[in-house]
Order: sequence, then C-alpha cells, then structure tokens
Amino acid sequence: MRIADREINHVAVLGFGRTGRAVTNFLLSHDIKPFVSDAASLSESDHSFLADQGIRYEEARHTDGGLIHADLIVLSPGVDPNLPLLADAQRREALILSELDLAYYVAPTRPIIAVTGTNGKSSTVRLIEALLHRHGVSAVVAGNIGIPFIAVAKEAAANDAIVLEVSSFQLEQSALFHPHVAVLLNLTPDHMERHRTMTAYTNAKKRLFLNQTCDDIAVLPADLAGSIRDLKARQILFDTLELPSLPYLEGLYPHQRDNLRAAIAACSAVVSEFDLACLRPEDIQGALDLPFRLCNEGWVAGVRVVNDSKSTNAASTSAALRSFECPVVLILGGRHKQRGYVQLAELVASRLVRKVILYGEAAHGLRETLRVAGYSRTEIHSHLEQAVSAGLAAALPDDVLLFSPACASYDQYRDYLERGEAFTRLIHSQPAFSPTDS
Repeated sequence: MRIADREINHVAVLGFGRTGRAVTNFLLSHDIKPFVSDAASLSESDHSFLADQGIRYEEARHTDGGLIHADLIVLSPGVDPNLPLLADAQRREALILSELDLAYYVAPTRPIIAVTGTNGKSSTVRLIEALLHRHGVSAVVAGNIGIPFIAVAKEAAANDAIVLEVSSFQLEQSALFHPHVAVLLNLTPDHMERHRTMTAYTNAKKRLFLNQTCDDIAVLPADLAGSIRDLKARQILFDTLELPSLPYLEGLYPHQRDNLRAAIAACSAVVSEFDLACLRPEDIQGALDLPFRLCNEGWVAGVRVVNDSKSTNAASTSAALRSFECPVVLILGGRHKQRGYVQLAELVASRLVRKVILYGEAAHGLRETLRVAGYSRTEIHSHLEQAVSAGLAAALPDDVLLFSPACASYDQYRDYLERGEAFTRLIHSQPAFSPTDS
C-alpha cells in the first residue's frame, strides 16, 4: 500500500478504541497486519480479535519496541501527539498520521464538509445532512459523531458529499486533512486536561482551516472572523444570516438557530440553488433530536423535566439555561473541566434559578464558584439518584428541572450517554411521572 508517496509495509496503530479498531480493519482489508499499542488494558473481546487476526500487540503502555520498524504510525484521537516516543519515530522518518489524515488520503475526491466547535457539532452535522438530502444530495456522515471516517472511506465513493464532525483531539494530530467547507461554530474553554491552555485548544480547532485554499469555504461566526491567521478560503459569517419567518423556526432555542444558520451556510456552498423554503419541519426537528440534548423527559408532579446530559462543559450548560424563561432547578456535576465555570456561575446568579443541586467530584468546587458569584441556594449530594430526588423536591409546578451537568461523566459513568440513560430511568421511575403535562 502506498501512502503519501511511500510504500507502506509495517504499520503501528496507537490506541485500540473505536477508532483504532476501525483503522486496524482498514489495514487488514489491504493485507497489512499492524502492531497495536494501547495505554489501557484491553478487553477480552479485543484479545480474541487480535489473536484471531494474528496481530501482535501491547497493552497498558506505549513503548518504542513495536514502533521501531513501523513505516507508518496511525494515532487514535485519545493519543497525545506529543509523546516522546513519537518524536523518536519522527527522527527515524516514520510517517505519523491521524486517523483523520489517513481517511482523507484514501477517500475519493468528494466535497468534504467538516464541522468543529466547542458545542453544537453533532446537531449541525445532522442539520447539514438533512438539508443536503432535501436538495437531492446524498451524504455520508462520520467522524467524532460516532463512526470513524476511515470506516466509511470506501463507502463514500457512492455518495455526493462527506459530512464530518471533527474534534480538537483529531485536529491537533492532523496535518493533511483538507475540507472543502470548514465550519467553526464557537470557541469556549473545554478539554483543558488535554490541551492545558485555552490558546492550545484554540490553535487545535483552527487547524481545520490549515490546508484550505482560495477555492474553499470557511464558515464561522463574526466574532472569530479576524482570528484565523493566513486564512485563504472565502469566509461566510453564519450568524449574520437571516432565517425565514416560519413558525417552526421561531420555536427553536437560540443555539439551535445558530446551528441552523451554520448548516445553511455550509450547504449553500455545496448546493448552487439552495432553498430553505423546501425544508420540512420534521427534517429540522429530526436533526435536532439528538440523544440527551435538551430532551424533554416528561413531567413529574407538574414539573417539566429536561435531560441535557450531552452538556459536558460550562458553555453548553449556559446555552441550555438561556433556553428557559421560567424558573429552573439546575442539576450540575460530574468531573470538573477546569474552565468556564465562573461565567456559568455569573449566569446562574443573574437568572431565575430556584436552586442548584450539585453531585459528584466537582460538587464542592462548583459550590464555591457559585458562592463567589453571589449565588448560595445550593445542595450537595454524592450521586445522581440523590441529586434527582433533591431537585424534584426543590422544584415547584411549572418549573423546569434541568439536568445539564457542565462536566464530564467519567467520575461515575462511562460517557454522557450512560449518564443520560441513568437520569431517564430515575425520572421515569417516579410515581408521579407523566410523559405529557397532565
């Protein structure tokens, strides 16, 4: 197999999660058995798969032993590109690619729309997919949204467009990736445990535009328009676009309207005669109904319950909180993400937040941040079950109980999906639960 004008015979795959396994399957389809290295212990199913395929591997560490003969090293998003052993590999002139770069290199030449930002990526990708479909353009959706790009690189040959959600982790590792339409939605602090500083996080996100040319399109908000150095692509400022006065659009939350504007801007760059008037309400709603993103769970004793487990940072919870004018009881907690909580606390102090229920590792730190902002109506509990009971006890009829954690889930749950499912079960098990306002 030839990659970047090199003959590739020996490959190492770093990280064997969802992405690493997809890369391994791609390589096996090209008769290459890679060496696999994962910093964590592998599962029994992973052991069986690797043994069945005759693939050598190491677990619970990354060492130089399996990389020393590699012509190509492919990184999964969770792997830090600054590992010393990668610097050694570079000195040996090994080719080091992200999964995103490898997939871009082997995918057919098609319009690629790539979406990044701190919040709203998945919703915007689904909106773009719906808008393209309504205009007769087929698309394959992949990336950070759940299906690695490399897993659909061959399938993409049968499609008119590739729509990707890309994360800061993926972009930080990538040097070759070149989207024809690059969408940056917003930038607020996140993933400081990886990037350490807001500058490093911002620089990773802005790599989305690194390889664009004057023939490409950059979609971004007005407040970031002047912040991309050496931007060659034509700019579209999505937050300056006017939406048509249609009833079903008026009912969208403010951040959903911004996501729709960005999707319209991206699709207009691909579809020459783009017409929003042909879009049906169910197309938009279907794209916005992502798991645990401002999902209405129903009612408990006259209290509307909203599951926003997908809010894993302070900015996302701020957007959720701004979506409601009625009094809110807010449940926050999980694993602290270090940045953005001062602004969230100030927003809580300025709005009709009846009480904040805190749980998990971040609870005591969040209480102190809220206290400094002038907000003191808080309770702390160890686990989500206790927090839900306290939240329902504090809420009055016609209030919203908003579960929008503003934190990672990893102190108690595998991911935001498992956390959201746990919240759903707790709400649906309440004796006074009703799926509608009865």
